[in-house]
Amino acid sequence: MDGADADPVALARLLELAVAALHETRPEQLWSLAFTELLDALDADLAVRKAEEWSPGEGTVRLWTPEGPAHHLLGPEQLDVIRTGYPFVDHYAAGHPLEPLTARATAGAHAWRHAAPAGQLRDALGSTDILGLPLPRPEKGAIHGCLLHRTGRRPFTPAHLAYARRAQPVIAAVEAHAAHLRAWRTTPGGPEAATVREERAAALGLTPREITVLALLAEARTASAIAQRLGISPRTVHRHLAHLYRKFGTRDRLATVLRARETGVL
Repeated sequence: MDGADADPVALARLLELAVAALHETRPEQLWSLAFTELLDALDADLAVRKAEEWSPGEGTVRLWTPEGPAHHLLGPEQLDVIRTGYPFVDHYAAGHPLEPLTARATAGAHAWRHAAPAGQLRDALGSTDILGLPLPRPEKGAIHGCLLHRTGRRPFTPAHLAYARRAQPVIAAVEAHAAHLRAWRTTPGGPEAATVREERAAALGLTPREITVLALLAEARTASAIAQRLGISPRTVHRHLAHLYRKFGTRDRLATVLRARETGVL
């Protein structure tokens, strides 16, 4: 990726990731799929995910390397440096567009070389450049997303940024899908009740995507609202609704939600 355009092979794999995510029934595996692809396409050494608001000293940080999950590799001081979200959090919190950027471009070349937080990142992780990939959040003003680190090597290129811009809506859709699937699997009855719910959904032949649409349907959301939450088109939502009506033997939204509750899918 040395030119200004994203690698077409990497973009093809990005599409494969989107398809694979829609068929993944385990939400905890979705980020592993996503980061495996991001690390490879961006030729990065470390990927960081923080689901909560970026703030120092708080929140769970998840780490991946090209070899797999690496949550256990860093100590408390290194994690605190990562949690600051430098230099991206202040930039996005100031109201700038939520678009992928490099640390060098965000902080400025001089600050990235000399600022104390940049030095802490180099000392803690060996970071020579970071690519920030922010994700939209339903809560207004909340900043979260992914950080891809390069250590001891050349900075990210314009082609890497071009890829990140194409990847951003895909990763956001994976995030939304995982969150709604996780919420559906979290039942008051605990793990055993969740297993029963999954078995009943499987018996009806529901796909993971249909489950997320059904869960949002149960919140009385319109097709447009469901589309916005999942990063898909209203037309695609209507197609999923048609499949749900057929599988539940119903003709409308209310009857479908009631039948899903009767069968234990909701």
